[in-house]
Amino acid sequence: MTTAAVTTTLLRHDKAFDFVRDWQAPDAPTEFSSAEWATAAWEHLPQLGDPAVLLAEDTSGWCALALTSRCDGAREQLTFAGAPLGDEHDVAHSPGADLNRLLLALVNACERLTESSRHLVELSALAEDGLLIRELTRRPKRWRLQREPAPVIHADRVSVAASGHRRRVRHLERVGAVSFGTVEGESLTSDEVEGFVARRLRSWSERGRIDELPSVERLPGFPRFMGAAVGSLAHRGRAQLRVLEVDGVRAAESLHLGPARAPLMYMISYAARFAPYSPGRVLFERTLLGLGDSVPRLSTGRGDELYKLAAGAGNECVVTAWSAAMERG
Repeated sequence: MTTAAVTTTLLRHDKAFDFVRDWQAPDAPTEFSSAEWATAAWEHLPQLGDPAVLLAEDTSGWCALALTSRCDGAREQLTFAGAPLGDEHDVAHSPGADLNRLLLALVNACERLTESSRHLVELSALAEDGLLIRELTRRPKRWRLQREPAPVIHADRVSVAASGHRRRVRHLERVGAVSFGTVEGESLTSDEVEGFVARRLRSWSERGRIDELPSVERLPGFPRFMGAAVGSLAHRGRAQLRVLEVDGVRAAESLHLGPARAPLMYMISYAARFAPYSPGRVLFERTLLGLGDSVPRLSTGRGDELYKLAAGAGNECVVTAWSAAMERG
C-alpha cells in the first residue's frame, strides 16, 4: 500500500496572506493563532515583518504556522504572526488532518531552516498542553525550551473577599452611579475596540508612564490592528469587553479573548481620574466573583504579577522554543 507523501512549503507575502485568510474558524487552536489575528498583524503592523506560513500538507489535509519574517542583518528571523503580542500559540490544522504525519513533517521543516546560519526560528508563548510543544519536548537535543508564567484562576480557587469588594463598590458610588456591563458580539465593533485602545493609551500617558508600554503597543498601526483582530473575533463570539461605568463614564475596562466559558484576560485599563477608587481592581474582583459553573476559569495571560497570585492564580505556563542550532550560528 502506497502512502501519499507529505509536502512542506514556506509560503511568503501574498501566498501566505491568502492561505491564512481562507482558514476556517475551527482551524485555529487559540485566538492568537487565528486568521483574524495573523492577517490583522500583517496588514496593520508591517514593522514586525512580512507574512510567511510554514505549511505541511498531504491528502488528509494540512497543518501550518502563521509567521512573520524579518531580516536581522544577514539572517532571516521567523516568529509567530503578531509576536510579541500573542499570549498563547499552537499549530493550526484542517479538520481530519493526519497530525501524526503532518506535525512531524512541520517540525522537521523548522529544523531544516535553522540548520544553516541564515535562519532563526523562535516559537514564543506555546500552549503548555498544545500539539506543538508535545512534539518539541520529544526532541530535547534539538530544541531549547523556556517556561514563562501564564496563570489561570479556577472558580474553586478564587481568593476574593466579597465584603471587601462591596466596600470598594460603595466607595466608588460616592462619585456616581456604578454599573457593570459587557460589550460583545455585533456590539463589539472595530471602532469600539479602537476606542478602548485609545482610552488605555491616554490613561498611561496621563499617569506619565506611556514609555513603560511595549514599543509595539505604541506603533501608529496598533489601534487599527486591535480593532481589526478583536472586532472580527467578536463576530464569532470569541471576544468580550467587560466594563465598569460611573455615571455612564468608563472607569475601567477589561478585554477578554476566547470563548465566554474559558476567556483569557488580555488587557485591562482604567481612567486615571478614578485611580483613587481602584476601579481596575473592582472590575477584576467582579469578574472573579462571577466565575462558576458557566465560566469555570479565567486565564490571566503571560506574567505572574502579584495581583493575579493574590487572587488565587495557579502555576500554569506557556513555553518559548528555539532551535539548538541557533546557538551555533
